[in-house]
Amino acid sequence: MKRVLALLVAVVGVLGVSSVGAQTRYHCRDSSGNALVLSRPCPSEMRTTAVVSGSTGGSYGRNHEVTSIRPAPDVPEHHQYMSARCRALDENMRSAYSRGIKPDVVAGMRREYRRDCSEEEEAAYSQASRERHSQREQRREEEKSARLEAQVSREQDERFRQQCAESRRILAAKRARTDLTDGEKNDLRRFEEAFIARCKR
Repeated sequence: MKRVLALLVAVVGVLGVSSVGAQTRYHCRDSSGNALVLSRPCPSEMRTTAVVSGSTGGSYGRNHEVTSIRPAPDVPEHHQYMSARCRALDENMRSAYSRGIKPDVVAGMRREYRRDCSEEEEAAYSQASRERHSQREQRREEEKSARLEAQVSREQDERFRQQCAESRRILAAKRARTDLTDGEKNDLRRFEEAFIARCKR
């Protein structure tokens, strides 16, 4: 019985050392693009981008809870006008730091990018610039059209108010008369009905 207990204690000790020596790291990213490496699963509000297991190299007892990683930059606007290969090369270079790619590999990607994609990138920049200019011109035209429409609407409202004011003046003058014939009274009644339908809405 003592031998069995001693064996169990030894096994537990080995497992404990093994669990300390091998640590799982969780690569997480929040909604703003910030990246973190945690020693426990990512919080519910963050997205897990990678799970890496490996030895801690004798770091038992040390606190490696959170390691901040520089987030990769946003995708440039001109990328939409570039080929898939050149886009992929540029994205790999821009995210190399956060993914731990070795400097010599990044240098090779930069040489390949300069050789094969520099002219394409220049053309893409020009295309993006033209697109921005076109969008600005379109916005200016839309704003100009909206201003003109608003001005026309104001002028129409002003004319309508003036016409109703004139109709009101004429109506008051006709009502003040006491010598109206039957035909003029009928005209006055129709005029009142038209005034109410048009100006009392």
